[in-house]
Amino acid sequence: MMMQGLEFSRVENALNEELRSLHKDKTELRRKLHDKLQDAVELESKLVPMRERIAELEEARKTDGEKMAKLEKRSTERETLMGKVEQDRDKAFKEPSETTVELAQVREESSGFKKKVDELELEIAQVREENSGFKTKIDELQLEAAQVLTSGFGTALEQFACKFPDLDLSEFSVYNEVVDGKIMPPT
Repeated sequence: MMMQGLEFSRVENALNEELRSLHKDKTELRRKLHDKLQDAVELESKLVPMRERIAELEEARKTDGEKMAKLEKRSTERETLMGKVEQDRDKAFKEPSETTVELAQVREESSGFKKKVDELELEIAQVREENSGFKTKIDELQLEAAQVLTSGFGTALEQFACKFPDLDLSEFSVYNEVVDGKIMPPT
């Protein structure tokens, strides 16, 4: 009877030691999962300002487009006015000084508007390029966050498989959900 008690005590001690080890492993896995989730949150916090910047740039692009349309309209009006001035100049060739001065002013204004339109078109192209870069970066960050999550989950499964080689882990997936106490594939 005493031998059975000693044997039972040894088994109980071994089981308690295994339980402590499992608790330690569970705590370590939770810490690693928490770290990975913190990394994912950090990546998302980087995405939010980029999304806001993209929205700002889109709004600026829209505003610049409206300004450019107005400038193009004014430029067309200037071109029309310039054509009229040239006609008036030809008719009133006898009064060259007044017509020439007006024509020079109109041409100078028109040239200034054309430069402004060119500058705005260049700025729009730069904003579009920057916007494209932000979209690419967002896609990269989202992919990286998904890879970190999947990698962390895979690492956790590998650790469980190492610690419990007889345990069937095939039903566990980063995509599965627990519904009514059962593991279910995503719906």
